[in-house]
Amino acid sequence: MKRFYHIKSLNSGLIELLEVFIDQHNLNIPKQLHYYDVNERVSFIEWFSLLEEIAQKYKGPAIELEIAQCAQFSHFGVLGYLGQSCQNISEVIQVFVRYQRLCYDFLQPIVSVEGSDIRISWESNFDIMSSSLANTTMIAILFNVVSQFVFPQKIKLNKVYLSSKKPKVTQIYESFFGCPIEFEKDKICMFFSQSILDLSIPNSDRTLNSILIYQAEKLLDELPEVNSFDERIQATIIEAIHERNICINNIAKKLGLSTRILQNKLQQQNRTFKQYLMQVRKERALLYLRDSSLSVSDIAELLVYNEQSSFKRAFKSWFNMSPLQYRRNMIRKSNVKNIEIEK
Repeated sequence: MKRFYHIKSLNSGLIELLEVFIDQHNLNIPKQLHYYDVNERVSFIEWFSLLEEIAQKYKGPAIELEIAQCAQFSHFGVLGYLGQSCQNISEVIQVFVRYQRLCYDFLQPIVSVEGSDIRISWESNFDIMSSSLANTTMIAILFNVVSQFVFPQKIKLNKVYLSSKKPKVTQIYESFFGCPIEFEKDKICMFFSQSILDLSIPNSDRTLNSILIYQAEKLLDELPEVNSFDERIQATIIEAIHERNICINNIAKKLGLSTRILQNKLQQQNRTFKQYLMQVRKERALLYLRDSSLSVSDIAELLVYNEQSSFKRAFKSWFNMSPLQYRRNMIRKSNVKNIEIEK
């Protein structure tokens, strides 16, 4: 049975990358209580929220590039190891186009030929929560990781288009990508000559590559089918929870639909509004419990429960334990892992 992620998701290694950046720059941001398994999925909003918090507290320029410089191929999960096992950049591009969803299920890569150039463009198919900060950060991470594959060779780009607002100082971006940059574009694009496709990967391993492709196919099959309505309604419910107005009439209005049409669409999904609301509350509850500064009462209020006891009953029906038991279990696992690291 396919797992259900309530919005776009990404590999947990990208959360770990942000935490590496937080540690390196001593930012005053609480640590996550949860430790992720390899290739575990994380909701886009969790990563995006942490990225925004970092951007608010980090005072230096070009935060996207600073984060990208901390990236290692392991932060991409199986996709990173798969890329490193390829023979050349041509194969890496094919792998990333096929399996990018395993790492970052938000931007859709498209490869095309323009004259003597190869163009890779990324265009979001989902406008809610879209962020030039997130997209530019991800493309910079991708460029840095792929550059590691071919080191000491270098990937020479001809030009790059970014969707972000043009900064006062553009030289930092030009230096990072090694080419002219154009800002405020509709799509993010990288242009490079076809000769780059032949750059070899020093650590290529055909046997490992075959094993990883098999694993990547299995992980890809576990991802939900792209369903923009499914994503829109759940993102809209999250927004409505923040506004403390979670009635179906409000959700329908936000989506530009009548309540009856929304109910018909939900029926086509074989789900009810109550099920969608429960799923969002369930996953947000787990996210909030990782923040030790939030009490159970705070979380109940954030999820728009009238009574704390109602939230506790709901949580126990979902996970067969109380919210405090779940939090204690996370802390205990965290302590065990820290002891193992110290050893």
